[in-house]
Amino acid sequence: MRVIGIDPAPVKGLQVFDGGDHKVALPDSRSFVQRLWEHDDVLICWDAPLTGPSTTVVQGGEAAGSAFSQRAIESFFSRAATGFKTPPGISVRGYSGCPHWALSRSLIGLPKTGPFDVADIPFKLAQDELPRPTRGRHVAEVHPAVALWLWCRNARDGADSWDYKKSPGVLMELWSLLLDIPDVAQVLAPVRHQPPTSDDEFDARIAYALGTLWLRDRDCVVLMGDAGRGMFLVPKSEELLEAFEAFNP
Repeated sequence: MRVIGIDPAPVKGLQVFDGGDHKVALPDSRSFVQRLWEHDDVLICWDAPLTGPSTTVVQGGEAAGSAFSQRAIESFFSRAATGFKTPPGISVRGYSGCPHWALSRSLIGLPKTGPFDVADIPFKLAQDELPRPTRGRHVAEVHPAVALWLWCRNARDGADSWDYKKSPGVLMELWSLLLDIPDVAQVLAPVRHQPPTSDDEFDARIAYALGTLWLRDRDCVVLMGDAGRGMFLVPKSEELLEAFEAFNP
């Protein structure tokens, strides 16, 4: 199974990592995704929301509350009461406010939002923790900034800033800490001595690492959540999973 990490941006196009860094300009993005579809076995790790309102709403049911603005998984990482509120610099905005919404919809047909979204989509959305895909064309949602924070938060306990998107110094520090994690360092070995030159490159590399480790090791990365609450790949933590299952937004 080939793994591809992609950080989509509505103006810049796609930042891609598949063992090496690649930039795909916006006018070439559709043909690039089409070429990925031509692979028999591929897992795309997509750094943008791939689910929206609950399955009931998508199937034509009535919406309520924050169905069209924020998923439960985003609310979970935004509230101090959960014990997992992300710090400043690690942004977890409601899915409908993410600027790559339209690009994701255009290129891979996700997220679906209602009963008129009936077209077949090119990649099957990963929705189950087990069994993990071994064949076929799949796409999984990732949130690299959250994963990075979960991996490095103990090592940076009390840090003033996590804003690696604006601070090259923070980016380099977090890159170094990420490579101190043996499983991650092994996956990113081809670029170990090539620090990311931008936050987009960093995010695509993390996306790739999450997908690769998810396929390889049940004890390293898991798919947290579901289609009703939102879901993405995260470093495995029993404390995290228990807190999310107990969360009632």
